[in-house]
Amino acid sequence: MDWLWVLLVAIRGLSPAVDDQWATRLTILDRARAEAFASADPSRLDAVYVPGSDGLQEDAAVIGAYAQRDARVVGAELRVLSCRVVRVSRDRVRLEVVDQLGPSRVVWDDGASADLPRDRPSRRRVTLARTSEGWRISDSRLR
Repeated sequence: MDWLWVLLVAIRGLSPAVDDQWATRLTILDRARAEAFASADPSRLDAVYVPGSDGLQEDAAVIGAYAQRDARVVGAELRVLSCRVVRVSRDRVRLEVVDQLGPSRVVWDDGASADLPRDRPSRRRVTLARTSEGWRISDSRLR
């Protein structure tokens, strides 16, 4: 079913709808976040979050906690189910998002793995900020 999400992202990229364009941008950031978890490399979160943001610190702590147990999380991609632009300025965008964590599992260095519990859709208020490196997540709060 992952091909379906790739197709949706590709279609959204061609769509002129403003909400879809921001959903696509958020999906790209979420993929980079999933790569940070899968590689157990919190420095990769710099491509996702504004420096010093709560999300950056929280995700880095989770990655570190798994790494201390010789493990990493694979498949931790948030799938954007809906996205609505709440407010836009030149340097900030606030989005109302419903997302769901895809099928994820813990993989230990010895090759053993275990599925993590399935997630339900969550409603979030996500703020993106324009940085010199591009758009990054500055805040994400459950609603």
